Amino acid sequence: MFNRFPRRIPTSEQLRPERPALALSWFDRLARKVYIVIFWPLLRLCLRPSHFAAQVVRASEALAQLNEAEFLQKLTALRAELTGKALNRQRVISAFALIREASGRSLGMRHHTTQIKASFFMLQGMMAEMATGEGKTLACTLASATAALAGIKVHLITTNDYLAERDCEEMQPLFKYLGLHCSVIINERTLAERQTCYAADIVYTSNNELVFDYLKDSIVLGEARGAHDIYRNQLKGIATIDRLMHQGLVFAIVDEADSVLIDESRTPLVISGGEVALKDSEALLNAVMSFTQDLVEELDFFLDEKNRRAVLTDRARDAIEARDWCYEGAPKGWYLRARAMELVTMALSALHFFERDKHYIVRDDKVMIVDEYTGRLAEDRSWEGGLHQLIEIKESCELTSPQKTLAKISYQKFFRKYFYLSGMSGTAQEVGHELFGVYGLRLVKVPLLRASRRKLLKHQVVPTLAEKESRIIQAVEREIAKGRSVLVGTATVALSHRLEELMIAAGIPVQLLTAKQDADEAAVVAAAGQPRAVTIATSMAGRGTDIKLHNDVRDAGGLHVIIAELQDARRIDRQLEGRCARQGDPGSVEYILSRQDPLVQVYAARVQQALSPFLSLPMLGSWLGFKIQRFAQSRLEQRHRIERKFTLRGDERERNLLAFLGDDDWR
Repeated sequence: MFNRFPRRIPTSEQLRPERPALALSWFDRLARKVYIVIFWPLLRLCLRPSHFAAQVVRASEALAQLNEAEFLQKLTALRAELTGKALNRQRVISAFALIREASGRSLGMRHHTTQIKASFFMLQGMMAEMATGEGKTLACTLASATAALAGIKVHLITTNDYLAERDCEEMQPLFKYLGLHCSVIINERTLAERQTCYAADIVYTSNNELVFDYLKDSIVLGEARGAHDIYRNQLKGIATIDRLMHQGLVFAIVDEADSVLIDESRTPLVISGGEVALKDSEALLNAVMSFTQDLVEELDFFLDEKNRRAVLTDRARDAIEARDWCYEGAPKGWYLRARAMELVTMALSALHFFERDKHYIVRDDKVMIVDEYTGRLAEDRSWEGGLHQLIEIKESCELTSPQKTLAKISYQKFFRKYFYLSGMSGTAQEVGHELFGVYGLRLVKVPLLRASRRKLLKHQVVPTLAEKESRIIQAVEREIAKGRSVLVGTATVALSHRLEELMIAAGIPVQLLTAKQDADEAAVVAAAGQPRAVTIATSMAGRGTDIKLHNDVRDAGGLHVIIAELQDARRIDRQLEGRCARQGDPGSVEYILSRQDPLVQVYAARVQQALSPFLSLPMLGSWLGFKIQRFAQSRLEQRHRIERKFTLRGDERERNLLAFLGDDDWR
């Protein structure tokens, strides 16, 4: 049950070890639910992390007395022991102590007790919920370096290239001191560079780069998936191995794991290639968009805001049936009318549900999707079925050709291939049961090193968007007058630009951090903690961003966070809250929302209307308005949870179908 430390598994481009596909019966799922709800809260008391951390600190203090030659001799002896014998509690204590002392000598930082506890949990395949600002980047080095010293390949996975490159650069002196090779894989890496990187002891990378490299390997391998197939191809002179990158999926530590394993798991990752002809001719798509723009709401269609779909009336259907859709390249007969009906419905979605600077941006005459959870560009994604081309017509962009799907995998399916999976996050509690049910990750909360000094100011929920914008400007002016720095968190690029315009008009210097300014992220974050600095950001600034405070800002009260819109999940709001009051610093959070916010209008309009007489009451109004906002947010979270469940069930159905057809080695 406990002390399930990872074991060494030989890796190479030929062997490529990974865990076989996991099939859970209904009884397995029930047993997991019973275990995580009833038994795990009791069993985790047996972990004794405080006792473990105290032993590590004592052993580390003893090592501090050694000179450099004696210390390196200890390191060599420990590495030989770890590679020759399995990890156990005592060896892990020795390894953690040695790595902690090495960190002090190479980085000038020694792990504190909460970081030791977090790494202790992660090394045993658990999810460590560690508050933002508690030093997760340094914490995970204990687990990763211990595994690497034992000869276990480690993948350290984060949400984007910027964070992966930053973390690798900061921790590289420690790994080099320990005699370990660490590397980072970012988008610009060539095939040869990636192959070298994957051969390292510890690999930093983003989830997208990791999974896409796996899919590229799958395309190269084709049906030759096993080690014997690869060796046979080598004997035949087929140079498969020269194009492979991954060396196996053994041990992974996922930073911001709730974002990677939960939020991004609703959409499978797809590699496309070899452009195929448009299913619908350009003339047909233009005609459909022109026809759709003339339709009248409530006469020709109704908008289902909750499910983000348009419903055509009989009048619109009759108009579609009567129109001549025969264009060059268009299909003929009854199929053409059915396809026209489908495209009109899709065009209505493109016009009414997909907003520029919220769901996508236009850059260099191309439509680029914005990830709704991270606020970053998803340059490798496109909408299917003709939707992407319709949005390009809407924005007067050049039409791109759809591409053939070459490989596809979901995050649930990929990460369950690791023999040992662990993670860390500041906000995983809300999805703890789902993390265990899908990935087998048990959640353990790591206590704070220092008591939090974060102040939560009274929520403000005002009647209109205009009043909300005015309140935000007033709050910013109030805080910068004190010499503090301010971070304004939004859910959309559009609101970020609107607030930027208002602040410039009010004479407030402001920096913007959205999907459009992703290249300037490091510079904007570096300046965000300066006196009187004002930064407006989407959820890009919510994860992994460390805003370092100037001493004058710290003395004035620290960073003040204003949340101007609720995000798609309560966890993301907590991430934004966590930008302030880190590691004992002062800080404050303030919610300034409106009853006209899109989230409420879509998911709680009827509830708000029913309770409207109470919303104007002086003491009750803001409190009740905020509860309505949270209710709307919970409904959206439930919808996303159902979508993730459908993705997982789709994987299971596909596996069962392929197994029935005789593909026992399906991955």
